[in-house]
Amino acid sequence: MNENFNTEEEEWDEDERELVARYENTLKNRQSSFFDVDDYEELYFHYMGFYRDMNPIPNDNLKKGSAVINAAIAQYPKSEILQLLQTFHLYRENRLSKKMLVGKLEQIRFPQFDNEHFTHVLAHIYRQVGERKKAKELLLSLLDKAEDDEDKTLLYYQILFLHEKEDDLPNILDCCNQILKIGEVSSEILFWEIYEHYFLKPLAVPIFEALTQRLPFSMPAWLYLGKSCADMLRYEQAVQAFRYGVALSDNPMPLVALGYTLAEMDRITEAFECFQEAIAREPKLTVLYAEMGEFMHGLEETEHAIHFFSMALDADKQDTSAMLGLAFVYSDMERYEDSIYYIMEAKRTDGELPTEAWLLLADDYIEVNRDEDAVEIYLRLLKQYPKDVEVWLAYSNYAALVEDYQMACGIIHQGLAVLPDNPFLLYRMANYYFLDRDIRLGTTYLYLAFHSNPQLVSFFTDYDEETNQIPEVISIINLDKT
Repeated sequence: MNENFNTEEEEWDEDERELVARYENTLKNRQSSFFDVDDYEELYFHYMGFYRDMNPIPNDNLKKGSAVINAAIAQYPKSEILQLLQTFHLYRENRLSKKMLVGKLEQIRFPQFDNEHFTHVLAHIYRQVGERKKAKELLLSLLDKAEDDEDKTLLYYQILFLHEKEDDLPNILDCCNQILKIGEVSSEILFWEIYEHYFLKPLAVPIFEALTQRLPFSMPAWLYLGKSCADMLRYEQAVQAFRYGVALSDNPMPLVALGYTLAEMDRITEAFECFQEAIAREPKLTVLYAEMGEFMHGLEETEHAIHFFSMALDADKQDTSAMLGLAFVYSDMERYEDSIYYIMEAKRTDGELPTEAWLLLADDYIEVNRDEDAVEIYLRLLKQYPKDVEVWLAYSNYAALVEDYQMACGIIHQGLAVLPDNPFLLYRMANYYFLDRDIRLGTTYLYLAFHSNPQLVSFFTDYDEETNQIPEVISIINLDKT
């Protein structure tokens, strides 16, 4: 049994890649190739996102799913599993109502062989159309037929995730008990799976509240109760839960989570102390140092950010994320030479840099009057990434900074040739023409940008406040208010 009810999109395995490639090459080259029932089933699942609960289905996927199921039925008209999928597909195409679909499913004849697989697919169809009770009955019927503990565990997970209401809490806890009793997974893994599945759902907090009552000395239960509370912005309850987790275990993770939550509450000193204690408990937890630095930088806690990035580098001299973290912090502090140093150190270490680091380096070069080096970076990036709108904007902004608005407009013209009708480029072109006192073209591009995407108008208005007082600008921006 290899099905799962995981709603996360899994990476294709190699067999699936090869199957899809073979099928699509067959269609493209009009060649003949043999596909058995299992192949067609796998192709249908792939295009329809069957086990990923893809919803809504993109039209292109729906068409490909139709082509697959039609070809499959034409070749294997007596296959029960293909007939089942064909019936379900009529529903996905809105050619059957839910009531009609359920009526047809209730009359389905189960195959003599491979009954378990058929039952599993049918249960998943019931789940997708909201018939969770019927899905649960089918999955429960498979428990006695499960070949080993791994299959039983998987079935209990699937039954567990059918429950979405607070009234279902006893059933959820029963499934948890059964999973832990089988012993295939640890409580940490189980609670992580529950947290992932119920992320930002109202049931998440009640589940972990119930689990902490049943397992009051379980650190993972308190940890995930805290995380679920923090996700719902219930910070005080989250802090209390994390503190229980800290008291129950030397594991640093509750301390780290507590630190992040306290920081969200603007209790920065306490957050910093939590991070420090987490590191003291587990000095080898170096992977978190740079992450803590990023977090503190986001909160504009500059000194704390430098502290953690430096700790990361002390632990691992090759940590380029820490080097680039320091570069961004130092650039914000106007210590441009220091920023340039760490960017170049990262390049020497990795051999390459992410685009955002190259753009930061260009900004730093401009600040230290190395304009030619900055322009060289922009041109190289545009050659390498011609469809990266951030690079076009950064290069044109450099031209605007030196008040060469004709050059800035020319750069955006080149960008629009590669990215036609891009609203960011259109808005910025309008900015530059208005700054160049060309009201006619500025108005033209602002009109085009606004009609392309009025929601992004702040990208224009935030660039130059004086421009916003021009009558033509006021007239266009007020269009959506009339």
